[in-house]
Amino acid sequence: MHDQIRYTCWGAARQVTGSMHLLTTPSGFNILIDCGLDYEKRDQFEARNAAFPFDVSSINLVILTHAHIDHSGNMPNLVRQGFHGQVLCTGPTRELSEFLLKDSLNIQRAELARHQQPGHRKGKKKKGRKFGPERQPLYSAVNIRDLMAQCVEMPFRNVRRINDEVSVEFFPAGHILGAASVTISIETPEGTRRVGFTGDLGNWGSPLVVDPEPMPDLDYLISESTYGGRLHQNLNDPMDELSQYIEETCVKYNGKLVIPAFSVGRTQSILYTLNRMHAAGRLPKVRVFTDSPLAIKSTQVYARYVEQLNEDARHFAKEGRALFEFPGLQVIEDELSTEIISSYNEPVIIVSSAGMVEGGRIQEHVRRNIQNPFATILIAGYCAEGTLGYRLLHGQRTVEINRTEREVYARVSRTDVFSAHPDHKGLMRYLEGVQNPALKGIFLVHGDATCMEALQKDISFTQAHIPGKGQQYVLN
Repeated sequence: MHDQIRYTCWGAARQVTGSMHLLTTPSGFNILIDCGLDYEKRDQFEARNAAFPFDVSSINLVILTHAHIDHSGNMPNLVRQGFHGQVLCTGPTRELSEFLLKDSLNIQRAELARHQQPGHRKGKKKKGRKFGPERQPLYSAVNIRDLMAQCVEMPFRNVRRINDEVSVEFFPAGHILGAASVTISIETPEGTRRVGFTGDLGNWGSPLVVDPEPMPDLDYLISESTYGGRLHQNLNDPMDELSQYIEETCVKYNGKLVIPAFSVGRTQSILYTLNRMHAAGRLPKVRVFTDSPLAIKSTQVYARYVEQLNEDARHFAKEGRALFEFPGLQVIEDELSTEIISSYNEPVIIVSSAGMVEGGRIQEHVRRNIQNPFATILIAGYCAEGTLGYRLLHGQRTVEINRTEREVYARVSRTDVFSAHPDHKGLMRYLEGVQNPALKGIFLVHGDATCMEALQKDISFTQAHIPGKGQQYVLN
């Protein structure tokens, strides 16, 4: 017995990736909220993710807020190391997580295979030598299968009693399909304490998903702060924004519009917007290709859960229209077709992953169009420092793709109309919606230190903390 509620921040502390939070009740019941992969220092990937900073067998319950790998990606490793309890998540999160985790496993295998090639060492090859000891991915396909069997689906706004001490309730967070904010109610001798975790919040007025719903009557809140101190620059309607780039690139110059987009969330928002443009007679007769196996699978999940999308999407579907199918759209499922469409001479729109132009089929499309002055590469989201997308956005005149330096002649642009996170004003709107006389504190996570500090300065209605990794707080 500890007689106190304790919160320990084990991930996404003053950084964006690796979300992992531990909540311990007075009786010692341990709840882990999210268990994501830490990508902050890529050369330290294994060291930062292989071992956990707590006894895995001590975890009684896991709650998964949404499917993105920086929140879900290390959960199979948790299972591999001995976690056998329940994982609470929404139905869409369970389905999308399975696809993303299998994709993450394939990426880990490919990376290890590349580094374990004979003679591979710091990018150089020497015959007859292997790079380092034989290593394995963090988890296996069996661990993913076991994790899926441990998942228990939770509907929104439905209180689930875990035991005599703990209850859990999910609220729509927006962000992507199935994303949840979670309230954990804990019975203490002094009364019920309600601790909220935002997960990743969505932007108000997103093309496809619902607006984030503030959680009521909280005593404490652990909140994301991704865009603290930043404002979205593009305030256009998404259809107007895409129309502008299509007209300038495909119609005026017969060029190619290449859009790097994350497979879960961003790709669906873009395809739905193009579909609405077609329905409104605003989409020119330009062929559209979506080229990402993971995006194809994810789009099918979105189509099955129309009732969880926003009012506009539900109304569109009620009219008998498919959300992601329209004349001129072609879904690419094999790499041979990827090479073919990259060689087209006619104007086309290509939506492909990954969003930061790191890996995936998008690199082939960028490689084939980077020296085409009539092409536009439209980056539709955040690009971490060091990624190819980041280098393009910061105006590098030459970039290395597939070990070859290439001159950048294509137009490189950025839009944030499809952003899956609220900006500073949106975060403050959410936090002010959570505000109540009982709120004793807010803990800012999932953001760069400068973003957290900017947001912290604007929170005047309660105390705002910026936890360090491993820092523990008593929640009275």
